[in-house]
Amino acid sequence: MSTTDEAPLAFGERAERYRALVEAEMRDIVGTGPAELYGWMRYHLGWEDAAGEPLRGSGGKMLRPVALLLAVDLVGGEVEPAAPAAAAVELVHAFSLVHDDVVDGSRLRRERPALWTVVGPGQAINTGDGLFGLAHQAMHRLPARGYAERRVLEAMRELTEGTRRLVEGQYLDISFEQRADVSTRDYLEMAAGKTAAMFACPFAIGALLGGAEGRVVAAFREFGARLGIAFQAVDDVLGAWGDPRVTGKPAGDDLRTRKKSYPVVWALESGSARDADAARELAAAYATPPLDDPDSAGAEARRLAVLVERAGGREAAMRIAVEESAAALGAIEESGLGAVAVALCRSFAASVTGRES
Repeated sequence: MSTTDEAPLAFGERAERYRALVEAEMRDIVGTGPAELYGWMRYHLGWEDAAGEPLRGSGGKMLRPVALLLAVDLVGGEVEPAAPAAAAVELVHAFSLVHDDVVDGSRLRRERPALWTVVGPGQAINTGDGLFGLAHQAMHRLPARGYAERRVLEAMRELTEGTRRLVEGQYLDISFEQRADVSTRDYLEMAAGKTAAMFACPFAIGALLGGAEGRVVAAFREFGARLGIAFQAVDDVLGAWGDPRVTGKPAGDDLRTRKKSYPVVWALESGSARDADAARELAAAYATPPLDDPDSAGAEARRLAVLVERAGGREAAMRIAVEESAAALGAIEESGLGAVAVALCRSFAASVTGRES
């Protein structure tokens, strides 16, 4: 059997091992104390219900910490000592989701009430800030795991830069709500920060902690950045056409709230060439406030999804996902790591974009 044939199974086994390491590390970092603040963190992370009772089941795919530990593995490093860094990137991601739900007014997160609907926006924001603080505390565990100070500082610099880019991207995303002139170029700049930076960051940190040289670290950083754009494009498609059982949010939620996702932006910018009537009708709908009535809003979201698809937005989003995934794999192929690394990265990319390849 070829390496490529073996890779999906090998990746699945590795990913399960990585997730177990990361969750154990995160649970140790967050702790089990009775203080409400940390109980709210455990609720958001999917470990407890709103009453503080333990829950069984997954806290998510943990794509970003899996990315970090995969990079460590592929450059020949030891995975277990890097678990604090992997926990750190997942805690940063968790902090960003708490804040995202407040900003977007999203009432569901993974088919459960979003934290802010349980404890209020103020305490939710504070809980997110706490998760951010714990992420940086996690990085300070690395010297005790045997890493040289220089490597730890480089890894912390990557995390700080990734977080800064994430916040810049979130700023742009929020600013789009007040703008009617958002272009696909604007959108990709936003996604490069809000989403792609926190894929680039863990891959770079993993390569650093695994002892890779600079060009290999750069290749992993580009792999993550490109794959992050592909992930965002697919996520936008799911936000408009996805199954709520997969997304954890009502069908068409992004369209209902007038979110300027890539399919919508592309349709508004370029859709007149495909279906001018659909593009005009979509623009008119986006110029009006969202509907309050749930039944009416749901029907309208379905209508908008049809308009975006007629104008070519859905197809354009999937096209850029394919293009960016290919460019991501090209960076790894050019790094000289070999066929096994490429095959495992291809499996990771397929898990991120939801495509079999």
